[in-house]
Amino acid sequence: MSPSQPWAYGLDEIRLQGGAEGFSREALSELLENVPLAIAVTLGSDQQFAFANRLFRSALSVPDEDLVGRTVSEVMGDRYTPELWTSREKVFQTGEPQELKDHALVLTPGTTTYWDIKLLPVRDGGDQISGILALAAHVTERVKARGEAEIKAREATLHNERLALAVEATEMGLWEWNAQTGETFWSDRQKDIFGLPKNEPATYEFWHSAIHPDDREHVVSSVGSLSDPRSGGQIQIEHRIVRPDGEIRWILSRGRMLYEIINGELKPARILGTIIDITERRRNEEVRQLLVQELNHRVKNLFAMTSGMIAMTARTAETPKQMAAALRGRIDALARAHELIRPAITGSDPADEETTVEKIVEAILAPHISQDTPSPMILEGPPVRIGPKAATILTLVLHELATNALKYGALSAPEGRLRITWVRGVMLTLTWQEDNGPATQGVPSTEGFGSKLVRRSVTDQLGGTIAYDWRAEGLHVRIDLPLNQLDA
Repeated sequence: MSPSQPWAYGLDEIRLQGGAEGFSREALSELLENVPLAIAVTLGSDQQFAFANRLFRSALSVPDEDLVGRTVSEVMGDRYTPELWTSREKVFQTGEPQELKDHALVLTPGTTTYWDIKLLPVRDGGDQISGILALAAHVTERVKARGEAEIKAREATLHNERLALAVEATEMGLWEWNAQTGETFWSDRQKDIFGLPKNEPATYEFWHSAIHPDDREHVVSSVGSLSDPRSGGQIQIEHRIVRPDGEIRWILSRGRMLYEIINGELKPARILGTIIDITERRRNEEVRQLLVQELNHRVKNLFAMTSGMIAMTARTAETPKQMAAALRGRIDALARAHELIRPAITGSDPADEETTVEKIVEAILAPHISQDTPSPMILEGPPVRIGPKAATILTLVLHELATNALKYGALSAPEGRLRITWVRGVMLTLTWQEDNGPATQGVPSTEGFGSKLVRRSVTDQLGGTIAYDWRAEGLHVRIDLPLNQLDA
């Protein structure tokens, strides 16, 4: 402890008047015996006690003994710590007071107590250091209280760290709004979800403007209802937000209003809340809903295609046996084609192998080709290799076009013709041309689920384009696919 550091009791030294031979024990006893400090005076080179008050003696468990004339070593022995001896020597050598703060002493066996200690030089009439005045304040309770406070602080810090880790693991945003002052707090994660820079303050106005216009009235009304204590003070709501960059995100927001009594009336005080970005969950739900629709659509198509193949086979077969054999072959080919598109329907991974556009086209149209009659189809194009993901999507698109051709187009009529060509240039361009089928009625007034599925598959998953030309003689479709997407 630095000698210049102030001590709580403000005493720096004791001086004897010239000619004085020592302290009056009676006077010291009368003045210092019952003060709430442990006080002792030692004189001479052998450091004999000239005075020790009641608290000093009690600390040594000798409240009724007279210590005068006995030395420090004799009275305290090993209880007098090396730090205390060192401080005593400094007092004699420098003449400056020495302090020890929160100094641990084992004055009675098995018990540690803590003391603030100050050692002051005692000077004689010749200004020579003749002894030491020791002042000690018992601070065990203070040290223990501070230790307990530090433990609690460490526990609180650890708890906060655990909470922060849990919040971080859940990627949860935290927010608070003071209903009295309007002050707003957002955690960094909350700002990140909303697209607000971390160095910018969150405001009610920003939150309000970030809510999707179609959801804003409902959200603001729901939050506003929390001002009424009868609301129960809790809210949970899913809604969209629009980030500053225009991206739309879905969030799940939870909040709880805290109330306080003001002038005898329960008033809203502040809202504590959390948000979670559930955009991916919402997208997955949309995918699942789309999957259910696709499965229903696919089952209907399978029935329609089977019915169409039965009718087509019946027109060309000469005997029931021949019809059964032809129909069995077509249904087997249909099953193989359906297996190719299964990953696109179920969301499972496609087979990890490349194929070619020609093989895909042949597999999809195989159920509609009769081995006993000239084929109504022309398939033309160079060898073009295609990766498993792109192959699955292209198979799905062609399967949908073939299904519609069998139900409504060229494949539904004996004289119908289908020509599929593909060329590889800047992009892969595939053309689907139906002729001599039932006359089309122009562009449909509504887009069916199958058409939506085809369009999404081409544009969203392969980054291409698809165009329909509803000619009277038959549907023509052009599909353009970026070459860099074919390896996927």
